[in-house]
Amino acid sequence: MLKATGLLAAALLLFSSGAAYSRSQAKPTTLVWSNGPIRAFAQDGGQLAWESYNTSHHADCAEQVRIRLLGPKTQKIVNKPPGPTCNYELEFGPGVSDDEGVLALAGKRALWTLSGPGDSMETWRTYLVTASYAGTRDVGLEDLEYDETDGSDYVRGISGDSSTLVYGVVKVAESGCNEDSDSICTSWISGGGVKRVTGAHTTVAIPGAPPPFLLAASGHRVAIIVAKRDRGVIGPGSPATVVVKDAVTGADVGSFSPTGTPLGIAFAPSVVAVLETTAGETQIEFRTPTGTLLRTVAVPAKATDLSTTNKRAVFRVGGSIRTVPVAAGAVKKIGAAAAAPIGLSIEGTRVAWAENVKIHGVQRGRIRAITVR
Repeated sequence: MLKATGLLAAALLLFSSGAAYSRSQAKPTTLVWSNGPIRAFAQDGGQLAWESYNTSHHADCAEQVRIRLLGPKTQKIVNKPPGPTCNYELEFGPGVSDDEGVLALAGKRALWTLSGPGDSMETWRTYLVTASYAGTRDVGLEDLEYDETDGSDYVRGISGDSSTLVYGVVKVAESGCNEDSDSICTSWISGGGVKRVTGAHTTVAIPGAPPPFLLAASGHRVAIIVAKRDRGVIGPGSPATVVVKDAVTGADVGSFSPTGTPLGIAFAPSVVAVLETTAGETQIEFRTPTGTLLRTVAVPAKATDLSTTNKRAVFRVGGSIRTVPVAAGAVKKIGAAAAAPIGLSIEGTRVAWAENVKIHGVQRGRIRAITVR
């Protein structure tokens, strides 16, 4: 009897150890496949959203945005003719970086950008577009113009969480930039701010919100790295400044100056995480929304795509997916993507991203996820 009990205990111990190991070494699962390649991905709560290219000649729109509800496992295309995304002269627009798409999701409403030619050879336009799962089609919110000679408006990040969907704009004025002029071209930040989507086709400026270098939303708040103009480019300045505001009233929640130069920002209800470089090193700085430093953690130099909850942050180094606890603990690798991860983020215990892979010679997108504890 004692021997049998000992065997049972050993078996239970082996089982529980194996379960713990499997949770920490979980393999990615595929949540959804796309017929064409995916350009951008976002998640919020029990919803996913992604931009993809439709390879069928019979499709109403070559570029499509879908929202999927994970609970009932239903999804729909939220852009339809005659919405702006179906305009053949426009294409999915870039975010802060020209080589990546931009998409945000707040509940069942998505926000993305389109880009296309302006009224002349020197101009280019960026369109802010939104649609909801319950809506009939996508609608344009704002038309921003890039002009090589007269100044430009730039989208500096979009973000969503719960019912808060926001985007940042930086206005740059220029002087002496005419190609026929020998004068020195100068430029400066002349305005901008952060706007909140308030309905199917309406926005409102967040009172007192400065032009952002980068931003992130959480609940009814938004964390903003203030934009500054340095050597002809929009940057965070040195020292950088992060402000946290109520996204509805504009009331100040807190502010702080990060130790280093910010590369990215993520926001959870109780945590502001800043990916930064300082003294040749890369680190994540965790703070409260009021600015109190929690701790800093060293990460690899090529870390990017920072996202966080109150307990854990996630980022990637190439195709390697890594996490780090906010309070205490080391950086750990939790998985690897088969191709360059798109829109990596964490929602609760779900770490998800999109990737494009070739299946029988055809490139298709898929959304992958890992559960972390």
